[in-house]
Amino acid sequence: MLTTRSLFLALGFSSLLLMSGCGMSKMSSLNPFNSRKSFEPEKTASASAAVTQTGKEAVSILRDGVTYSDGTFLTRSGMSSIRLPKGFHYVTQSGSYILAADDTGAFKILDRKSGKVIHEGKLDFPLVSAAIRGRNIYYVSQDNRFGVYSLSAKKTTISAKVGRAYAVDTRIANPISFRGALVVPTLDGKLLIINPANPRAAQGLAIGDSYNLNNVIFLKKLGGRIIAATPKKLISAAPGAMHKYEAPVADVALAGHTIYLLTGDGRVVKLSPSLKVLAQRKFPYAQFVALAVTGGRVYALDRSGALVVMDSALKKSRIYDVGSVDDYAFVAGNRLYKDDEVIDLSKLSL
Repeated sequence: MLTTRSLFLALGFSSLLLMSGCGMSKMSSLNPFNSRKSFEPEKTASASAAVTQTGKEAVSILRDGVTYSDGTFLTRSGMSSIRLPKGFHYVTQSGSYILAADDTGAFKILDRKSGKVIHEGKLDFPLVSAAIRGRNIYYVSQDNRFGVYSLSAKKTTISAKVGRAYAVDTRIANPISFRGALVVPTLDGKLLIINPANPRAAQGLAIGDSYNLNNVIFLKKLGGRIIAATPKKLISAAPGAMHKYEAPVADVALAGHTIYLLTGDGRVVKLSPSLKVLAQRKFPYAQFVALAVTGGRVYALDRSGALVVMDSALKKSRIYDVGSVDDYAFVAGNRLYKDDEVIDLSKLSL
């Protein structure tokens, strides 16, 4: 039977010594892709029948959630009716808890049913990525510091600077559970493998290769694999094997045992768990910003407002005009939220 420790070794993780270092992580919302000619399809269909207005203004846009000016928030599961305290934005949720943070380092734990604040704390730097496990919060702060905050003791019990990260892509991934361990993405392109029973004995995998715009922007498990991406590459790590696919990453989605990738050079790529290319389509000049895979179809949204609908094999396609993306695009189930609109993808035929 494969133990947690042997899994780390099989994956090729090397020991990571958590040491203090210089360098301040600076949050950046810069588009990592160069400006170029717009994607202009010859023929588009109207999506008006699938579009409704939300009437909401986004004030925080993260990988796993969007927070609005009225305190409500959107997650991959849909819109929440709970309102967060003023000045706080959604970070993550787990079990009975919702974690919200502000830009000063303060954070609050809310009850998922009542929305009542049940715990408050403060860090030296703003919290940008976190997971709640048991009575602990495992987090990464804006200065690229990994820490463990005890809800019972009401204080940080572990805090260590991971490395330098001068600028990061704001699509920061949250930690995930994997075979009894916790995989924590850092801002300098590492994955920390944490044993909750002994979090000081961290293992690590470096998947990035620079200090700028190189943080982990996608992190999920797929069977016995870890699928992760930085703005420059996609990786698949499994016991005894490591695969990578280098490309400017716009978005990633999993569907069953298949991986779909949007690239910054206008491609939609279908990959196997080991990152073998199964199919791909190229759309010249497309600047894709969001990807959805639902109902057996693949949806790729271009910044100009062209929404490409494809079958799962990427052979058939139809393009809808949904209007340009000015602020954000976020997928929740079979709905695509864009600026102050929501598009019901199930109403768009192929």
